[in-house]
Amino acid sequence: MLKKPLKFLMAIFLLSILLVGCSSNGSLKSSGTEKKPASNKGSSTASSVISLPKQMTWSVYDVGSGGYAEMSAIANTLTSKYGTQIRMLPSASGVGRMLPLKSNQASIGKLGDEIQFSFEAMEEFAKPDWGPQDVRAIWAPISQFGFAVRKDSDIKSIADLKGKRVPRITGNSSVNIKNEAMLAFAGLSWDDVKPVDITSYAGQGDALLQGQIDVAGINPTASTMFEADSKGGIRWLEMDPNDKEGWARVEKTASWLFPYTMDNGAGMKSATNVLGHGYLIGGYASQDADTVYQLLKAMDENFNDYQKAIPNLALYSKDKVLTEPRGIPFHEGTIKFLKEKGLWNDEKQAKNDALAERYKKLKTAWDKVVDESKKEGISNDKFPAYWLEKKAELIK
Repeated sequence: MLKKPLKFLMAIFLLSILLVGCSSNGSLKSSGTEKKPASNKGSSTASSVISLPKQMTWSVYDVGSGGYAEMSAIANTLTSKYGTQIRMLPSASGVGRMLPLKSNQASIGKLGDEIQFSFEAMEEFAKPDWGPQDVRAIWAPISQFGFAVRKDSDIKSIADLKGKRVPRITGNSSVNIKNEAMLAFAGLSWDDVKPVDITSYAGQGDALLQGQIDVAGINPTASTMFEADSKGGIRWLEMDPNDKEGWARVEKTASWLFPYTMDNGAGMKSATNVLGHGYLIGGYASQDADTVYQLLKAMDENFNDYQKAIPNLALYSKDKVLTEPRGIPFHEGTIKFLKEKGLWNDEKQAKNDALAERYKKLKTAWDKVVDESKKEGISNDKFPAYWLEKKAELIK
């Protein structure tokens, strides 16, 4: 009588063991699938949590320039790590680099002072078809600039440039405004010196040695200045970082310039005080914040893979870039990244908010001046001067 119940219980027991075994094998298989690394060829472990667009277009400096080489090295790394295809749109002019961003053909750009000019609607961007642009800084490696003289020159300070020959580079507003700002540091203007119009920024080293100009306004690490130093020797006219009045005049001329100390420029024997400015990767405020954040995260996590490609890429490290808003606001995606890295605070946020508010004031003033110019019959040729005069009255 007991045999049938026993056989029945044994059958249930054996079936339970089989079910547990199948369940265990299924769990192990599932676990193995979840731990499988991402399929992106060449990806690092970190890359599996970074999501970049499949394609990107960047507006950059002309082929052969340092800016083009820097962005190419970064692009090559991102393509290798994430498979993102990056198209480069090179241009030799500031307007040429801004146009693809304005027309939404490019998402970001490696830009000089043109992005600052576009925000303020000044220089080339004071024309009726431009006006204030709602642009943002995305990443801000620091570049340097200074006044160099021959080693045997009797010019000891920027103030000594009064009546001297100072270069003005044809078609290069970015260089010229820095020269103007350095003159302002000493209370001078273009009216106090003898402007010498030259066509080549890089040719200043030779022009200085040949006596065509008395000073060169240039990046201290430019190869032309190392060559000039090797031939005759040069030195730099320093800008005391503690001269508050001098720096106030600099910032009034170009608000994105600031004191910078370096020792690796041509002819430098020790720490030397010159100008600093953000050599920006930038774009418009409308760019997706998460895409910007993911881009910076990818650049940071793969920094060691591209930093040695070109010496200047060492300046792209999050520990060396400018994180204080200067001239234009930082992008929302950038702020998210900087906050995560402990590189953002309430003071920086307040400056960023003030700059964003300044854009609104600029746009309101621009729209008002455009309407007034139409009523007064101001021609397109005369409009830039009209706008800049009105801007000074409307925005303090």
